[in-house]
Amino acid sequence: MGVSVRVAHARVLVAEGEALAAVARVLQISRQAVYRTPKPRRAPQRRPVTDPVDVAIVETAKSYPTDGYRMVCCFVRRSLGVAVNRKRVLRVMREQKLIQRRPVEVRRRRPGVFKVERPGQLWHLDMTSVWVADHGWVYLNAIIDCCTREIVGWSLELRRRAAEATAVIKQAVDDQAIAPGTLTLGTDNGSAFTARSTRLAISALGITHRRGGYRDPESQAFIESWFRYLKERCVWRNEFETLDQAREVIAAYIDHYHDRPHSRLDYKTPREVRTTWDDARGQLQKLAA
Repeated sequence: MGVSVRVAHARVLVAEGEALAAVARVLQISRQAVYRTPKPRRAPQRRPVTDPVDVAIVETAKSYPTDGYRMVCCFVRRSLGVAVNRKRVLRVMREQKLIQRRPVEVRRRRPGVFKVERPGQLWHLDMTSVWVADHGWVYLNAIIDCCTREIVGWSLELRRRAAEATAVIKQAVDDQAIAPGTLTLGTDNGSAFTARSTRLAISALGITHRRGGYRDPESQAFIESWFRYLKERCVWRNEFETLDQAREVIAAYIDHYHDRPHSRLDYKTPREVRTTWDDARGQLQKLAA
């Protein structure tokens, strides 16, 4: 018998004339619980937002509805240029019902850990589909640098063959000036990435090919996570009529993404992290000279 049931039973017995102390002792409840008058719960009321910081929190949370309170706090700090406590952001977002609840996903343990220590050491490549009215499903190949979280290469094409995947890899290697033997490329086991022509092209570039486990998207966690937010923040919010329109919108999103704070980069942007690495490399070259 639960406590609330025992309390209700005790109130009935006391109303019938039984001694309160004896009833409370037998039912193992406190006399205060019997004395207390239950009050119906009121739904939490939204308080009007008047403080400038609170207004900025609400406006930022509404502008970025897919982000949590930590990222909203980062945006508010950057826009106002003052210190804002995370707990304050969480409280305001709760009061205004702006918190996005997400299910907790169970993570699987996988053997093998790759420690990323510099840009151009580990890239993740994957493909996802985007709906375009003129063509139906088109295919986006994208490569992310696991150190700086930059998108170092991407293409949106009508087909998903090995030729399209190989072209993205070669273009990214040329743009980033990757030396042979310095890069590991992680992919899943899709046919475009395991094709003989793709494997030969990767080997010719001096790249180590690292394939993930079967039915294990977490082995490609960096690019899979980026695809998720690309869909939430860009693709699902637009209706693409032509392939050129889709390319233009996705290109604008990627450019904005590089200037967007990232929680795994200590709330710095991918471009800021890249600049930090480039400055450090330049100083080392000067000292070596």
